[in-house]
Amino acid sequence: MAKIGLVGFFGWGNYGDELFHRIWENSIGSVHETQLLHDKLEYPYFSRSAVDIAKEVDAIVIGGGDLVIPNKISPLYWNKAWLNRPIYISGVGVPTWIKHEADDVMSRLRTFFQHKNVKYISARDLESAEWIRKKLTPNVEVRHHADLAFSGIYPPAKKFEKPTIGISLRTHRAGSDPTVLLNACRELQKEGFDIMNIVMGTGRTRAADLQVATDFPLENQIIFDSEDIDEISSTIGGLHTLISNKFHGTVVATTYGVSSVVLSSTSKSRNLYRRLGRTPLLSSATDENLLQKVRLAAMPISEDAIMTLRLEAYEGVHAVVRAINNDFPAK
Repeated sequence: MAKIGLVGFFGWGNYGDELFHRIWENSIGSVHETQLLHDKLEYPYFSRSAVDIAKEVDAIVIGGGDLVIPNKISPLYWNKAWLNRPIYISGVGVPTWIKHEADDVMSRLRTFFQHKNVKYISARDLESAEWIRKKLTPNVEVRHHADLAFSGIYPPAKKFEKPTIGISLRTHRAGSDPTVLLNACRELQKEGFDIMNIVMGTGRTRAADLQVATDFPLENQIIFDSEDIDEISSTIGGLHTLISNKFHGTVVATTYGVSSVVLSSTSKSRNLYRRLGRTPLLSSATDENLLQKVRLAAMPISEDAIMTLRLEAYEGVHAVVRAINNDFPAK
């Protein structure tokens, strides 16, 4: 049994990242001992030297999420101290909509990805993989697969008394004009739907996003929040439709076969919806066609397409586990 350090945006309570953490604990953690490498939720993230922390583990897994950012670099993810141990980079994404590439950041990313101790790299979509191959030119193969969260084991969908449409908001878009979304929700209420404002976060993220949900000026909305990510997932699974500002709300909804209208059309959402042939459901909170897109979301998601994503993600998770097991065989 090896001791594997886990590096990611874990502990802040962001829904997708906590799903990643659970996936690593359920997969890598079933074979090896795991340890989060950071112990603080604010910069500089470590109460001790990162060099000393790296000495305490046999290898390090970094991912998933949009961690490869071309104009800024985090000492949490791409810390030079990690290069003293074998590194497995898994399921990372690149926000390719960011066009500015800072020379110093790109140089540090190249140095990291090209290091001899980087043993494995995979990205969460083809577009991210191609960017990494072209811009960072690592010395190992760059694989790609569906987002790791598609591999999750999710609880049964919640049963609602009335057809329910979920919405998810988030703090960094709290200042945007709510008029279009508000009018769409009011119209949907007239059509007989309950509107549930789902707080997709726990801990620190829950507290901040709950305030945004509470401030959304829709009468008779239902606000759902929980410290249990299974409860959040089950609630998403029981919806008629989701209108989502959070990518992993869309990922989990898709896994359950629930249609999602995307309010935050970032690279990862566009890449996923191109694969699924659902780009007409990409939208925004100020999209005058939002209500029509919610109605269009009634088009079913292909069960074969969902299964393909789930199998890809499962293989992506277990490819990392196999790579670690090959390098650290059981004694």
